[in-house]
Amino acid sequence: MTTTSSADIAIAATGISKRFGGALAVDDVSLRIAPGEIHSIVGENGAGKSTLMRVMAGIIESDSGSVEVFGTPVDPGTRAAIDAGIALVHQELSLVPEMTVAENILLGAFPTRFGFTRYKDLKEIAANALAEIGVSVDLDERVSRLSVALRQFVEIARAVARQPKVLILDEPTATLTPAETDYLLRMLSRLAEGGMAIAYISHRIPEVFEISSKVTILRDGRQVLTAPIADLTPQEVIDNMVGRELKEDLQTHRDATPGEVVLRATDIEAPRVNSVSLEVRAGEIVGLGGLVGAGRSELVRAIIGADNRTAGRVTLTQNGRSVTLSSYTSAVRNGVGYVPEERRTDGLALIMTVSDNIRLPNRQQLSRFGIKAPRKIAEFAQELADKVGLRPPEIEREAGQYSGGNQQKVVLAKWLGRRPDFMVLDEPTRGVDVGAKAEIHRLVKEMADNGTAVLVVSSDLPELLELSDVIHVMRDGRITGSLTREDATEQSVMTLAAGEAEAVA
Repeated sequence: MTTTSSADIAIAATGISKRFGGALAVDDVSLRIAPGEIHSIVGENGAGKSTLMRVMAGIIESDSGSVEVFGTPVDPGTRAAIDAGIALVHQELSLVPEMTVAENILLGAFPTRFGFTRYKDLKEIAANALAEIGVSVDLDERVSRLSVALRQFVEIARAVARQPKVLILDEPTATLTPAETDYLLRMLSRLAEGGMAIAYISHRIPEVFEISSKVTILRDGRQVLTAPIADLTPQEVIDNMVGRELKEDLQTHRDATPGEVVLRATDIEAPRVNSVSLEVRAGEIVGLGGLVGAGRSELVRAIIGADNRTAGRVTLTQNGRSVTLSSYTSAVRNGVGYVPEERRTDGLALIMTVSDNIRLPNRQQLSRFGIKAPRKIAEFAQELADKVGLRPPEIEREAGQYSGGNQQKVVLAKWLGRRPDFMVLDEPTRGVDVGAKAEIHRLVKEMADNGTAVLVVSSDLPELLELSDVIHVMRDGRITGSLTREDATEQSVMTLAAGEAEAVA
């Protein structure tokens, strides 16, 4: 019988456990990845995936367990992991916007001589890293001027420049278009064919089945299953992730009876928005579809005053009384809630607790005579944390210590506390797992059922079709067509988004 020695395994994490305060984030998890293998790690938000990867990459130290690369123990610490040949591409990009592409790729490892940077060598190494992943980009361009997709590829090039034996990627396709995702998956397959071991975290189950040799499923910090991907079906993976069957009624349309117009936007103009008008009624969910760059986020930000409008008018009607929204402050004061596309930079104060984040837009109702009421705040925050399914529901934990999906739940919770008349959600389930997505969909539908007018931006077509009563499709800053629920299909939305037809609801 042939046995596989530890030296034949690129990376072996054995018995990894990690606790944060009273919460056990990872509980006795073991993982082995061979050279040339793409091994996916999946699970719901909060299952422990990112914590496990950060332990393996030396960013945080485990409470117990060990990590070996080709049979050699790796001491805790980022430097030791890098020296051992481990590179991690974080879910949240860590590039320096005002530095060039070449400088970002070699950040922390500039080639020097007599204390001076050898820029010729720096650019050569950076160019080789980009060539390795098959991406062409100007080495002298500042990262701040790149698209999100190119920034993602620069981040990967930065990892590849270290010539790692093990590459760990945490949700690398969360902000990519389908075409960009296909390119990334092909690129990772080429790296694996060259002998690199790849650990791949993704919530997108089709990607996992397209690219993986094996899959490890985590749930509540524990290892539920490790198996060849060929031995599983997508539904089996999902069932093992969530530990329950997702209710079918969370994946179906609701019966909506919209009321009076709550939000009326007329002839809105702003950067990348060209004379757009729309209405959203009480109890109605209006979806905004279109390709990346169509102007959807710019439109909703202009509507609520988060960005300046150059023309147009927005009115909000409550109980027969109409007010004109002139700024974001006036919008929030008059009953508008906003879940932004970039939750970490625009939606949360990461170093503040969950409780304090929830309190921020609810300060007036949570104080007495202008003074904070701690007990009232705690009860209010805990009730909302439980309502959105925060896992674990620890309101005194810093928001930045939670996974992406749980962070999104905190953003949603703080606005639910205000019971808004009009709610805007921009990519509400980007980077969240199937279970969290179902929970967020339930909350959005519940808001609408309770009379809130809801406007949703989503690049996820099945999500847009499931949630929306009406879909407006944008292209080049304009609405090119509108579709009723009965008429809307993935094909009809994409046809309008690509400019091949026009339709009116």
